[in-house]
Amino acid sequence: MRISKKQVIRYLILFLIVISINFILPRLMKADPFLFLSSEGTDDISGFSEKQIEQYYIYYGLDKPLWQQYLYYLKSIFTGNLGFSISKTLPVSTIIFSRITWTISIVLCSLFFTILLGIFFGIISAYYKDNLFGKYSYLFFVTLSQIPPFLIGFGILVVGAFYIPSLPIAGGITPFLEFKWNYEVIIDILKHAILPILTLVIVRFPHFFMLMRGKMIAEIEKRYVFIEKAKGFSDIYILCKHCLKNAITPLITEALLSIALILQGSLIVENVFEYPGIGKLLKEAVFARDYPLLQGIFLFMVCITLGVSFISEIIKENEKV
Repeated sequence: MRISKKQVIRYLILFLIVISINFILPRLMKADPFLFLSSEGTDDISGFSEKQIEQYYIYYGLDKPLWQQYLYYLKSIFTGNLGFSISKTLPVSTIIFSRITWTISIVLCSLFFTILLGIFFGIISAYYKDNLFGKYSYLFFVTLSQIPPFLIGFGILVVGAFYIPSLPIAGGITPFLEFKWNYEVIIDILKHAILPILTLVIVRFPHFFMLMRGKMIAEIEKRYVFIEKAKGFSDIYILCKHCLKNAITPLITEALLSIALILQGSLIVENVFEYPGIGKLLKEAVFARDYPLLQGIFLFMVCITLGVSFISEIIKENEKV
């Protein structure tokens, strides 16, 4: 596997630009997080004394010029020290890792079903491209791909609430249920994950369907298919043995890119279903004006997005060689 220096330099520059934006954005929010948390109706900062607040200012360099804050910020990133959350008074890395399991679980499950359904329906639609099913299925999924994730989420939320009452519509686990890895808890967690996963699948599935359909149609129309038919092989054998094998290669790269895209979609979906993942944590951090936590979450998203993009780009270029 070949990796060019230009690729590495380009991604390093992009990473530096993005983390610089990550530094600037929270500071554009003209609100002191301590003043916000001290306001009426919030109890998060009830344990903070004036001395502790002053120590926080010194710790993050908020009493220093902006350029010094930026240098401290870069140092903290490259040393892996993301600091402490102002609103939750815990290390940022600890908070993120406590929520990431919830997000990664629904992202990977939705990616699995997205690829599986995309391949299955893409093959069928390509094979029957000239009849009503092929034409209308393509039109339906093109239309579905244009609907925003939050609208799909609200639609599934309403359907789940009124027509499938056995499925929870909020949270990741039933309140006050003792968290132990037993059958009851696992089933409860799976039930809470069904609607968020279904939403993410519906959001991303049309893209895989259209990609698979296009690749399969291109393969079906190639000369070797007619030669195989002339030899007496069945359509199913030719589709599965030859066409699918050739058409599925681009899906590997697309699957990697979809990890980042589904992860971004989960930020919205988690807030629709109040699912306790990174998306919900991001909302809590925004409302609390918690700069360190906001920066930590954004940094995590950037690393995932740039990482999968870098790997997929390398795979693409090595396929061409």
